[in-house]
Amino acid sequence: MDSLYSLGRAVAQLRQERGMTQKQLATMCGLGQSTLARFETGGVAEFGSRKLLRLLEVLGHELSFTPKSSSFTLDDALAERQRQVQASEETGAPWRSTER
Repeated sequence: MDSLYSLGRAVAQLRQERGMTQKQLATMCGLGQSTLARFETGGVAEFGSRKLLRLLEVLGHELSFTPKSSSFTLDDALAERQRQVQASEETGAPWRSTER
């Protein structure tokens, strides 16, 4: 997960898989239902770690860390193309795309 929105959506999915309403989960965690609803739908700018840990505990999950996978992004592709164009300008050779 790479955003608070995706984290909230994952919590919503776990809650739904357990057949719980927002009201039930919020009550068990000591939160307001509206707070949980805003978290699940990405309507919060931040969400406290204690709240998150309590939600996960009640849902039977825990927080863990995994290395972020490095994937080739559009920014990477644009930077690579710029390097190729610049290299062709320096050598005087016409730039040619390797894509077909």
